[in-house]
Amino acid sequence: MKTALKKTVGLLAAEAIETFLQAAESYETATLKDQDPENLHQMRVNLRRLRTAMQVFSPSIQLPRAGREKQVAQVARRLGTLRDLDVIIATLQNEYRPDLPEAERAVLTTLFAKLEKNRKKAFKQVKRELRGDRYQTLKARLHKWAADPKCHASAQLTIETVLPDLIQPAVSQLCLQSGWLVSTEPTASGFKPVTPLNTNIDELVAHHSQMLHSLRKQVKRVRYQLKFVSSCYGDRLDSELARLADLQEVLGTLQDSLIMARFLQAAVPKWPTKLPTLKALLAAQHQRVWQQWQTHQQYYLKPENRAALRQVLLHPGTPSVSAKAPKTKAKTSTKKATATASTRQTTKKSTSARSTKSSTRAKKTNGSQNAADNNSSDQA
Repeated sequence: MKTALKKTVGLLAAEAIETFLQAAESYETATLKDQDPENLHQMRVNLRRLRTAMQVFSPSIQLPRAGREKQVAQVARRLGTLRDLDVIIATLQNEYRPDLPEAERAVLTTLFAKLEKNRKKAFKQVKRELRGDRYQTLKARLHKWAADPKCHASAQLTIETVLPDLIQPAVSQLCLQSGWLVSTEPTASGFKPVTPLNTNIDELVAHHSQMLHSLRKQVKRVRYQLKFVSSCYGDRLDSELARLADLQEVLGTLQDSLIMARFLQAAVPKWPTKLPTLKALLAAQHQRVWQQWQTHQQYYLKPENRAALRQVLLHPGTPSVSAKAPKTKAKTSTKKATATASTRQTTKKSTSARSTKSSTRAKKTNGSQNAADNNSSDQA
């Protein structure tokens, strides 16, 4: 499949859905063998891409009841529970354990036993899901639909005609996210990020966790959609995609650390007292990541930066008819600041790779998904 101008919406939708479904299926057997967590991760990535294609084309296609985004999301959530445990295990083992004193390592040994027990339960649920009727029916219905897609009349339009209308809604929802206003103060031109001295970042993140998590999900959704149609804009979305990728990494690190803290609180009574070094390391990481988040926050709070992205999206095709987005490079996360996030991106071998820069992460994802990349619809 090749995302290109002049293709109809219906044709591109059918090709995209079939491509990403097949890509997800290609990791099923390896995921069920449970020998490398990377297979689970890649299956989830392709399910996200499948959902993105459904979201982009939803105004023009009529998917079967058993093969809609809701059903895909249910499968992905089941896999997500197992993935979260993989991230916690790999992060504690590879990123923090080496820096802990012996007494705290002993506490982690007991903790790992609990994690492995929880993981076995989660893996059983994944096996039940992938072998169950819901997932098998989902695949069958979508393959059948892709072979003979049922669409609305707008599916006859070329992608060039309606592309801005398909993409702009997600961008508008991103701009309206309440998470942008976390820890800000009003200025003459809008808002700016602020963090008072002696602010407890852990408490701040926990207090605003829902807003920041919602923002991260929308960032991911917009990034996937922009990546999906990027070939229609030449290289004019490259800097925005890199910035969104890094922002997703930063927000992902905050979310992962929150999941980690909640698990520790449930598994180890008075864990900050029993694991003081780990507590200090996590707090230092949160401080660094919070500063990175505020850099992105400040960028996207500026009206001119939002307007520049909208202007680019209005004019697919010839670059000369559109305004170019600012060339500000996205800040890449430092190695330690993205230690937890790195683990979620790749768990192969060391099962931790969120420490890589966002551009490297995008390249690796693209490299592992040649089928999607060749179709210019890779959304990771």
